Amino acid sequence: MLDEPESKPSRRYRGESQAERQSGRRERLVAAGLKVFASIGYRAATVRQICVEAGLTERYFYESFASKDDLFIAVYAHCVERVGAALLVSLEAADDTPEAKARAVLGAYFGEIERDPLFARVLLIEVLSLGPNLDYVYREAMDLFSVHLQSDAAELFPRLSEDKGRTEILAAGLVGAIVHVAMRWVLSNFRRPREEIILGLLDLLLAASR
Repeated sequence: MLDEPESKPSRRYRGESQAERQSGRRERLVAAGLKVFASIGYRAATVRQICVEAGLTERYFYESFASKDDLFIAVYAHCVERVGAALLVSLEAADDTPEAKARAVLGAYFGEIERDPLFARVLLIEVLSLGPNLDYVYREAMDLFSVHLQSDAAELFPRLSEDKGRTEILAAGLVGAIVHVAMRWVLSNFRRPREEIILGLLDLLLAASR
């Protein structure tokens, strides 16, 4: 049996392999997509505009993404991962009480939103303009946040933590309320102070925990 020919190592350019360069271009397109989608809206955005923002040709766009839809999904996934990471860090640092856990969740979520309005518009506003073929992206994110909340059910909802069905419904309802308040806050251009938003929702979470 003949030996398989050895694959040639990829050429390096300025110390980077081909795979590293492609990964870098993809990151630039995701960053550019976030800015363009948030600035002029998902529907108005074009591949050409995104490429101009990224400083890349359309050839490199299609190297990583099949369409504008594919790029938006990647941008939105980046936003969801960012929120998830912030929630995880805040929960790990919070005291082990329902109030501290609830405040940590709300503080991390609304802190990320206020810190970066472009990110906030993609996460909460532009995702709703995708249409029926891509609305699963938003539904999956809401389900993911509900799962995160359910995972802390023992601390947040001790009276319900053993009732999986009721906890699941409660978590879905609370996530819906939090996201809706956040959406209105972004649309109002952050008119109310963040702490006022957090305190209002904290009352809701603590009432549910009781």
